Amino acid sequence: MSYERQRIRLGVPGLDELFASGVPMGSVILVAGYPGAGKTTLASQFVYAGASSGEPSIYVSFVEPRSVFIENALSFGMDFRPLEEKGLFRYYEALNVSDPEALSNLIEDILLQVDSMKARRVVIDSVTTVEQLAKDPTRVREVLHSALYLGLKLRGATSLLIAELPFGAESSQLGPEEFIADGVIIMKYRYVKGKMERYAEIRKMRGTSVEYASMPYTFTARGIEFPPPLRHEALPSGARSERTCRLGELTLRPGMGTLILYDPSVDPLRFSVYYLVAPAVASGLRVRYISYIHSVASMKDLLAACGDLLGDKLGNLSVESHDASLTTAGDLELRAYTSDRDFRPDVVVAEGVHMLRKFMTPSDYVNATYRVLVRRASMGIMTFHLYALPRENAWRAPLSTYYDNVLYLYAKGGKFSLEPLRVWGELAPSEESVLAGSLKADCRSVLMEGLKQVFGP
Repeated sequence: MSYERQRIRLGVPGLDELFASGVPMGSVILVAGYPGAGKTTLASQFVYAGASSGEPSIYVSFVEPRSVFIENALSFGMDFRPLEEKGLFRYYEALNVSDPEALSNLIEDILLQVDSMKARRVVIDSVTTVEQLAKDPTRVREVLHSALYLGLKLRGATSLLIAELPFGAESSQLGPEEFIADGVIIMKYRYVKGKMERYAEIRKMRGTSVEYASMPYTFTARGIEFPPPLRHEALPSGARSERTCRLGELTLRPGMGTLILYDPSVDPLRFSVYYLVAPAVASGLRVRYISYIHSVASMKDLLAACGDLLGDKLGNLSVESHDASLTTAGDLELRAYTSDRDFRPDVVVAEGVHMLRKFMTPSDYVNATYRVLVRRASMGIMTFHLYALPRENAWRAPLSTYYDNVLYLYAKGGKFSLEPLRVWGELAPSEESVLAGSLKADCRSVLMEGLKQVFGP
């Protein structure tokens, strides 16, 4: 007869999806990380999710008074005070421990508190501080192991143990704790071109399948969030679809990714608006139009030139401008996912994505962009990325061999042509232009020439 432990969700968006069915109830999880990486925020989300769903939870802190904890939690929309009044949450201050004997007595009291409220979730913040305060770290370690690890596991409580990791260090420096814990999450960051890139390493999680060893994360209004894992099994077929789109002579299907390269001397604004965004909206498609090189005002002014041609369909258009110098890999992934999930576009047009590459490491840009493309494909969203690069370097563009279609935008004297370099399903692209036209024409005269949806296979 097989026995499977009940599982729980940690209450951290994206991380819960990473662990699929959750972590086994009663697990002891070590969360180690650099100062300011978000360990306390993650732990707060863990106990808040539990208490909010009726699971009594206790947060034991050796470093922070209750007032500071409550205030910080409120900044992320977590109000623990009503949960305290209902007996579902308890904050235990343990700020003055200085010797092993006092610690031993204190831990006994903590376990009594766990018993009295029948706590299902426990946070100890932090075991590193306890060791630093104590005169006998070896004895403290023995007490922590026998009383906390074993005591909490015997009670079936799921526990998070917080540990400090010096900046640049590769291990928690807690010795056996990493091996004893059922799960180990390491929260780190590094500085890249003036930005803090945050990422978490999942060293282990017993009884749980973990496909990603490292994932970026970011702080949002709700606390810490991770982009959800990829779902390759949800990728659509490019060979058959009930609905297709046309861009000149090019047939496009839901989920396809198209890279449009253009010479750095070219401003793609008119092409983006007149041949991609406006005609797509006019044909009934929902479109997210994103720029890393133009302001929202410029984008909307050019769209206004289309006047009543878009009519009451403007509700199907989202216009956004983002600062590439402030966008981390985690921000890029999570913003793409949440905006796509909430707005549900059919098409995303992002111009100037080469600016993201300028402010990220090559691997960060490739990893984040790849995951964005795969998620959009699984959601049936067509993506157009406009990237400035000279023609002779076209195949050096990141992921150029991954996109379904790769086109090059030539522009001269107010006219343009869109040449195919790679077309989905074709052994070799045609030598003919996919689309050609004027960049000086008004919106009305070219609207029917651009991207539009058609029906049928």
